[in-house]
Amino acid sequence: MCIFAYLACLFWQRCFLRNYRNQQDPKYKKLPDYRRHPGSVIFYLTSVLLVLSAVAFVYFYTCFTSGNTVRLGFSIFSDFSPHVAITSGFGSGSNFPTQYPHFAGDNIQYHFMFYFLTGNLQAMGLPIVWAINLPSILCMGSALALLGTLAVLLSSRRSAFIFAPVLVLFRSAWNVFHQFSELTSAPGGSFGSAIRAITKQAAWYEYTIRDEWGIWAINVYANQRHLALGVGLVLVLIFLFLPHFRRKADPLHPWGSVILAGLIAVSMPFFHGSCLICALLVLFGMAIFSEFRLGYAIIAAVSVISASVQAWFFAGGASNVASFQYNFGFVIPELAGKEKAGIGTVFSSLGTIADYLYKIGFLTVILTAALFVGLLVYGIVKKKNLYRPVLILAFSIPMVFAFFCQVSLEVLANHKFIQVSFILFDIFVAGILANLLALPVKVAKKEEASDEEEEKKPSGRAMPKKAFIPVQIASAALCLCLTFGLTATGISEWFIYYNVNTHDGGFVELHPDAQIVDWVSKNTGEDDIFLTPMWSVNDFFLSGRRVYYGWPYFAWSAGHDTATRQINYQWLLCGCNGDINEFRRYCGEMNIRYVILSNDYYGNSETRDYYYPEFFEQNLTEMIRFDDGTAIYKV
Repeated sequence: MCIFAYLACLFWQRCFLRNYRNQQDPKYKKLPDYRRHPGSVIFYLTSVLLVLSAVAFVYFYTCFTSGNTVRLGFSIFSDFSPHVAITSGFGSGSNFPTQYPHFAGDNIQYHFMFYFLTGNLQAMGLPIVWAINLPSILCMGSALALLGTLAVLLSSRRSAFIFAPVLVLFRSAWNVFHQFSELTSAPGGSFGSAIRAITKQAAWYEYTIRDEWGIWAINVYANQRHLALGVGLVLVLIFLFLPHFRRKADPLHPWGSVILAGLIAVSMPFFHGSCLICALLVLFGMAIFSEFRLGYAIIAAVSVISASVQAWFFAGGASNVASFQYNFGFVIPELAGKEKAGIGTVFSSLGTIADYLYKIGFLTVILTAALFVGLLVYGIVKKKNLYRPVLILAFSIPMVFAFFCQVSLEVLANHKFIQVSFILFDIFVAGILANLLALPVKVAKKEEASDEEEEKKPSGRAMPKKAFIPVQIASAALCLCLTFGLTATGISEWFIYYNVNTHDGGFVELHPDAQIVDWVSKNTGEDDIFLTPMWSVNDFFLSGRRVYYGWPYFAWSAGHDTATRQINYQWLLCGCNGDINEFRRYCGEMNIRYVILSNDYYGNSETRDYYYPEFFEQNLTEMIRFDDGTAIYKV
C-alpha cells in the first residue's frame, strides 16, 4: 500500500510536469496534455459516483446487517458461505498456515488473498459485513472506472467512460428476448403480461446451460467478490503495455512499466489465479504485434515463477492448484462427449460455438465482430495502424481458451475466461455507442462555423445544414436502440436479483452473538479443528474455527480430494467402528479436538446412516449443550 500510494502521488505530479514540458520542450509534444476542464471533472465525478452507488447497492443488497444479524441473500449464500468462513478464519481465528475452513488439514488451493484482506479488516475492528463489502465496492468501482478510462482512450469519446460500466452492469444476451417471445406467444399472453412476468420473476431464466445459476448475471459479482479485483488488475496490466502496442518508439520509459507490472504479477496468483491466466493470454496476443517483447516475456516469467512458488507454499504444489488439460466444448450440451475432439470435429463445431456465444453475448458479440472486420478493412485500405482490430483479437484469446482447456476439476469455472473477454469487448462496444452519440454533437459544431469560413471552402464540398438533421436523428436513434438491445437482458436480471433477494425472506441469517460462536471463540484454541455436520453456511464459522468436512462442493471444486475425506468422515461418525482408541489416534493425527453433536446429521443422506451419537456420549466429555440441543464434546 505504501509503494502504490507513493507511485500514485508521483504520477499525479508527472501529469502537471508534462504540461510544463510540452510548452518548453518540443520533443515532449508527442504526449497529451493533462487537462482539467470543469465540464470533464463534473462528468467524470458524477459518473464515478453513479457507478459506486450501483455497485454499493449490488453488494449491500445481498450482504447486510439487520440488528445483530448478518443476512446473506438467497442468490449468494451458498457460494458465499466459504468466503464468510475464510474471512472469519483470518479475522477471528488464526488461519496459519492457511487452510480451507470447510476442509481443514489439507493446505489451501483457493485464491484466498482477497479474503485475507477482508479478514484483516475484521481483525482491526470492522464488522464482517463492512469488512467484506467495503473492499468489494472499492475494487468493483475501480475496475469499472479503469474500464471506462480505457474505452475513452481507444475511442476518443468522453461518454464511453459511462457506457462501459453500464454494459458490464447490464449485460447483453438473447435471454430476455427469447423469454418475451415465449410469454407473448403463450395462450392469453400479451405485451403487458409479458413485461409484468419478467419484472416479477424470482428465478434466473434458463436459456442456456447453467443460466439457472445466474453465472453470467449481475449476481456473479455479488457472489465472487474477488472477481472484480482480478479484472481490475488485468486492466492495469493492459494499460501498462498498451503504449508499446499502440505506438512505435514510445517516449515513455519501458522499464518503469515493467517494474510496476512485475509487482502486480508477483502478487496476483492467489488474489485471482484465473484472471492472472486471462492477463497472460491477453498480453501474449499483444506481444505478437508489439515492440519491447522482452518486457512481456519478463512478466510472463515472473508470473509463472511466483505462481509456482506460492502454489508450493500454500497448496503443496502447482498441480494442486491448476492442472491444464485439453477439453473441448466448455459446457455446451451439443458438444458433450467430444472432450478429446480432433481438428475436424473442432471445425465442424464452430457453428455450435458461435450460436452459443450469440445466445450469451448477443449484441456484444455481433458488434465486436462487425467492428473488428470494419476496422481491419479500413486500416488496410487507408494504411492505418491496425492496433485496434489486433487488440480485439488479443481480448478474445481468454474466450477461445475456455473452449479448449480445462484448468480445474469444475469445467464450469471456465466461465470466468469468457466473462473477462466479454468485459473487454465492452470497451469497444462503449466506443461504438459513444461515437454514435457524438455524431450529432460534432455535426452541430460544424454548423456553427462562420459564414466567412463556409465561403472559403471549395464549392461542392459544403452540405446544406438541413441535410445534417436526419443524420443526427438517425445516429441518436441507433445509439438508443443499440443501448436498449445491449442492456435489456441485464435489466431483466436486475429485477430477478432484486426479487430473489427480497428482504422479507430471501436471505439466510447468521448470528455473530449466537451461543455456539461465543463459547467456541472463548473456550477453544484458534487452531482446533471440529468434527461437525456437513455444514455449508452456519453460525459456527463466524467463530473463525475450521471443520474436518464441511459442504464438499466447495472443497471439490477447489481441487481437494473430497472422495477420500468423505470415507474417513463417515468412519469417524460411527466412532471408527466403535474403537475409541483408533478414534482418538486419528483425531490426534488430524488435530480434531472437538465433536459437535447435532440433529443436522439426520438431514443428510450421507451422514444419517453413519451418525452414532451414543458412541460420543459414552466415551467423550460433554463440554456444553445449547438451547437447540446441539452439544460439543471434547476428544
